[in-house]
Amino acid sequence: MRGVGVGRKIAVRVTLVTLTGFLLSALCAFFVYAWVFENHPDAVAAPHHWTPQAIDYGVIAAAVLLAVGVSVLAGAQLARRIVLPLASLTAAARRITDGDLTARAVVGRRALGETAQLVTDFNRMAERLEALAAGMITWNAKIAHELRTPVTILKGRLEGVADGVFEIDDRTVTSLLRQVDSLARVVEDLRVVSLADSDHLDLELETVDLAEVVGDLRDVVQPGLTSAGFETIWRLEPAVIDCDPTRLRQAALALIENARCHATPGPLCIRTAPFGGVVRMSVEDGGPGIDADRAAQVFEPFKRHTTYASGSGLGLAVVRAVADAHHGRAFHRTTVGGGSLFTVEIPRATEPD
Repeated sequence: MRGVGVGRKIAVRVTLVTLTGFLLSALCAFFVYAWVFENHPDAVAAPHHWTPQAIDYGVIAAAVLLAVGVSVLAGAQLARRIVLPLASLTAAARRITDGDLTARAVVGRRALGETAQLVTDFNRMAERLEALAAGMITWNAKIAHELRTPVTILKGRLEGVADGVFEIDDRTVTSLLRQVDSLARVVEDLRVVSLADSDHLDLELETVDLAEVVGDLRDVVQPGLTSAGFETIWRLEPAVIDCDPTRLRQAALALIENARCHATPGPLCIRTAPFGGVVRMSVEDGGPGIDADRAAQVFEPFKRHTTYASGSGLGLAVVRAVADAHHGRAFHRTTVGGGSLFTVEIPRATEPD
């Protein structure tokens, strides 16, 4: 029956089951009659009355035809409830294979529960596939945008040096190195976020004091924060933890850089502290805070606090990636004074994946 549709197969098999049931019933009936005649001949007055007559065969034939008709009808209805959603599913899968990610299968009002669930799951998968494809396009465009600015500056400066417009002095070299550092940071942030999304962000765990890990950044970030007008307050309480110090230092640097780029110059508090079974690393600024509609997506890649903000839009995504890799969490809340408090919370003992 290769090449025959599912509906016809179901109808044929239902018919065969019905006929088999009739034959078995008739066979069992004859065996019962024979047993009665042999063991209890007095139970019947006229044995010849038990022999099927022409009218009996007619009734049997009519019953068989009626049963077969009902079974074919029931099989066709059952097949329709199964086949129609599957046919829609096949057509939608073919369209998706051809590149139309908007294709969806139709469940139908009378589809069976399992078939309806299959179609629903397929549509959810198609929606996620479409969203991933759209996200990939957006992701690639934003990556190109972030890399284009430092590359363009580097190209312009180097062309100026080649044409004799700029002299190769300490100032020019410093400017070029600054653009190279910007490129390196964007590339590293992209690498961390990509590895985290694919669950391949490996950690090199050590038992360290988080206060010392964050304190190592003081000499690096303090001059930039001071020149930007921030009054930095370092409250680093000892907090021993099993972690990857390089990754946590990267997350702390991203939080501080985020505050430098987006916060209003003023008090900036950088904290580390134990908190029960976890340790917390936080950066608190004095404002202007984050809009409620943007706060929910603040840790997503390329999501900036404001439309005019600077930075690559990857810093907080890196913070969340590092926190997740340590089986912790990163979160934000608005302070009483209207500022932003970004916190990374890490369990004291992190089991390696």
